[in-house]
Amino acid sequence: MLLQTNSYVVPKDKREEHVRLIRRIKQAMLRIGCEQFEIYEQVGANWAAMKGGGRFIQIMKFRDRQHHHEIQEAEKNDPGVQQLISKFMELVDLPEQQTCGSFAMGYYSRIAGGAEVSSGGAPVTQQQVPGEDLGAVREIEPEHEDNGSGNNKPVKHEESEF
Repeated sequence: MLLQTNSYVVPKDKREEHVRLIRRIKQAMLRIGCEQFEIYEQVGANWAAMKGGGRFIQIMKFRDRQHHHEIQEAEKNDPGVQQLISKFMELVDLPEQQTCGSFAMGYYSRIAGGAEVSSGGAPVTQQQVPGEDLGAVREIEPEHEDNGSGNNKPVKHEESEF
């Protein structure tokens, strides 16, 4: 199994449009064969929304690298999907997020017994998406949250009531 994650920020004034667009993107991705497409919003203390806009993460599940490649090809060859992706990039101002480092993309493969499992035996690596400059992408530190001011602070972990 291979997971691709995309993490990005949606300005507060564009959240409703984001919800509608993501619903359409999810339908399109499932139609072209992506097995799972989920969106989550990062929340703050006591499940409160983050100030200034929310950070979202898209999670897409693929059987293996070959399946991922097939879906990428289907995205490229489907004008409807290309239009949705363009609208998404414009909505969140993806080029600006890449420039300032607030967009992150990651790939994860399932491991069994400490050994990497992938189709073809090669390690899973980032692949460039059309129109995307991976040189501007950075991974987000999971133990820090960005409050929008550029000052990162450690995430406060709360005890569960369950």
